[in-house]
Amino acid sequence: MRRKIKQVYLAPIIVVLLIAMIAIGCTPSQSTEEPIKLRYTTGMTSSHYFCSELMPYFEKQVEERTSGRVEVELYPGGELYSYQDGMDACVAGAVEMGLASAGQWGGYNPVYSFSDYFLIMEDIDQFVRARDEIHPILESLFEEHNTKLLCYSIYGSNSLGSNMPIESLDDLRGMKIRAPVPGMLESLEAWGATPANVAAAEVYDALSKGAIDAAVTSWASFENRKFYEVVDYFIGPVGESVWVNYMNLDTWNSLPSDIQSTITDVCLEMEGQSLDLMKSYDAGHIAALEEVGTVHIMTKEEVAEWQEPLLPVYDSWIQQCADAGYGDQAEQIMAALKSA
Repeated sequence: MRRKIKQVYLAPIIVVLLIAMIAIGCTPSQSTEEPIKLRYTTGMTSSHYFCSELMPYFEKQVEERTSGRVEVELYPGGELYSYQDGMDACVAGAVEMGLASAGQWGGYNPVYSFSDYFLIMEDIDQFVRARDEIHPILESLFEEHNTKLLCYSIYGSNSLGSNMPIESLDDLRGMKIRAPVPGMLESLEAWGATPANVAAAEVYDALSKGAIDAAVTSWASFENRKFYEVVDYFIGPVGESVWVNYMNLDTWNSLPSDIQSTITDVCLEMEGQSLDLMKSYDAGHIAALEEVGTVHIMTKEEVAEWQEPLLPVYDSWIQQCADAGYGDQAEQIMAALKSA
């Protein structure tokens, strides 16, 4: 009898407690844990497939596979930070993730600038074959900057657009040619050209007014920025650009192991997709340029010929790395590329 009375009195109490829990948004099976926020920044223009396809893929897959435990916020086109500011912010822990070219990290360590040098790779497939040897080298170096190297994004091949025909190295001699980074400028000088450091926004005017004779950029940029209106001849590829996706190391270490595994899996998928996208987009841009100008795709024999004057430039890069205390790592990357 006493037991029955207790059950009668306890039942309404339990109902009241459950109603109260529901009212404040708390049920026995519901977690009050806040989702992990990852802000993902890049200076790359929003229309590039990095931002229009790859970053959204990362966002969707990570959020779905972690059942909402992770929320990803995308900031393309410099909305949050420029390339350099984004890198600095990630190192300092002011943002969680970013995307930039490996060479843009060159101010932190000259080793990262390897893909800035023309024809250090015959094509991007050479990097893909060497990737698993190169990754542990770069991953260890990035950790020195409190940064976790997640994966790579493959940018379109770089080519050379000119207002006069280029059929051999001799045609480059004395030409004033714009390139965006030191490794490329050094490469142009080794080819006998006069390198010019012109801001991207000023390249069209510089070409149209004859301030420069040619420019180096991707096949995509020659079409998308309508450089074909001021140059008629295109030759390439003369170089490949490797981009890196990275995360603040403290953020990475704070993540549960299952979320780390999910991010790793999605990043590797994104990396594979970037290679397919790059080849598809490059083919489309080359076809478009062929309709408005003359395009020459370099043969293996031409690549070997154009590489020859660059060998001292590669050696100079290795020496720069050695002077900074990283000569072994630079030599290991060169060896991995050569054997790939």
